[in-house]
Amino acid sequence: MTAAIAGMVGGRVPITVTGATPGPSLPTGPTASTQGPAGYVCGDRYDQPATPSGGILSAALSSVATVNADSGPALTVTFAASRAVHVASSPPAYFQVLYLKNDVIVGGGPMVNKPGNTTAQAVDAIRDGFDLAPGKPHTQDLGPREMLCPSLTWSDVWAVPDRYEVALVLGPIENNGEEVALGVPLPPAAASLVVRAPLTD
Repeated sequence: MTAAIAGMVGGRVPITVTGATPGPSLPTGPTASTQGPAGYVCGDRYDQPATPSGGILSAALSSVATVNADSGPALTVTFAASRAVHVASSPPAYFQVLYLKNDVIVGGGPMVNKPGNTTAQAVDAIRDGFDLAPGKPHTQDLGPREMLCPSLTWSDVWAVPDRYEVALVLGPIENNGEEVALGVPLPPAAASLVVRAPLTD
């Protein structure tokens, strides 16, 4: 039996299950915050740099154009760790991706609002996970992220892909010894792990 949690803007909801064994009930809804609702919004700046290497968990992001010029890229992330660890996280389809042009959000998902919409965002994070060890990375396909901000099309993007960048926003990270838990990266708090890569065709 799987359990689901809902991450809401204004707080963090860590995922704290090891393996496939159901764990204790997890809180849902926002946690206490002094900041108002916010979100990843089309047209906002996202200039958080990529996280430097050296931590327990690292990741590399790759993208490649799909056959269809009207579709988004195929995205893949490869995780590595400096020691044996289990990573508890949401499934890859729920990892937050941002498409950027000059550090401005132009699309992504699953949590990206249309321009001017700063209402709370949410995602159901079903508990999932994988094991890592030095020399034994783990690769996941992130699934489709087709959403682009208004007036932009994938044909426009693929005409000049070198002008765009992909950011994978992960965390917050909780280090629990043999397990590292990746929570839902809810703005406005900074994520624990940011991976940036050029959009490639």
